Amino acid sequence: MDRLTATSIKPIKISQIARILNAIFDEKKDQEVSSFCTLFPGEPGGISFLAKDSYIKRLKDTKASVVIINEKQICPDDSNSICLRVRNPYQAWGKLLSELGSRITWSNQEISKSSNVHKSAKIAKNVVIGENVLIGENVVIHPNVTIYPNSIIEKNCIIHSGAVIGADGFGFALPENSEETLQKIPHIGHVILHEDVEIGANSCVDRAVVGATSIGQGTKLDNLCQIGHNVQIGNGCVLAGQVGIAGSTEIGNHVQIGGQVGIVGHIKIGDFVRIGAQSGVHKSVEKGKTIIGSPAVEASIWRRNFANYNMKSK
Repeated sequence: MDRLTATSIKPIKISQIARILNAIFDEKKDQEVSSFCTLFPGEPGGISFLAKDSYIKRLKDTKASVVIINEKQICPDDSNSICLRVRNPYQAWGKLLSELGSRITWSNQEISKSSNVHKSAKIAKNVVIGENVLIGENVVIHPNVTIYPNSIIEKNCIIHSGAVIGADGFGFALPENSEETLQKIPHIGHVILHEDVEIGANSCVDRAVVGATSIGQGTKLDNLCQIGHNVQIGNGCVLAGQVGIAGSTEIGNHVQIGGQVGIVGHIKIGDFVRIGAQSGVHKSVEKGKTIIGSPAVEASIWRRNFANYNMKSK
């Protein structure tokens, strides 16, 4: 199982899941599910969900064995997945995570006895480390850092004061009428900081809904960065202060991101991309591009537009 895109659960029959969700499915295809997974790439034996109609044609691409879809959607004939039809897939996904996922718990100790902290790690005062956390060799954690349960911090990482690793991501299902409230989507995944990562003061790296939020080897974050749930950042990237990346976005290797850049969710930023300060990135970016502006465009286009604007304003 890919730990970046799936989280194990106690095996359960699809028919049992259907009863929990009051879902419709072909009972002749009943089988066991053993994990929650992201829709793409998906996981054999895993269950995921699809909320947007625009993705329905891509069901044939997922490896997920079961996908929760809207009751009005039609599962494509060429899909290898079993479809569970419900009224609101996102709400059903949240309910299932709550029913079957492991809940985050804390011990009474500042550093949980169930965590594995390498003897060479340097842990300052007022650091809180939750249960089942792995801290590798030569890791340095400065005061007032909180590391949530199940996080993995590999060797030579540095985490500066006030950082929070593994808090819940920002996920809520919208109410269907004025009498309902926002439904919290449980986050049962974790965070992985690979070797030589540095996290700036008061930065936050949110835990994944399922699978892992991952920051690649040698990547450096400045202060006050926000990394959303299920974000994947590659190796050797640099993020200046106040960068915010929304959930499930993939950042390639050796990407340079200027201060106060905002990046929307569910897009891909290619290797060696450079993003100018205060840019708003609203769509995927190809490898090697340099972009700037809000909405962000290629730097050469932005410069021409800026020059034209200045000439017209004189």
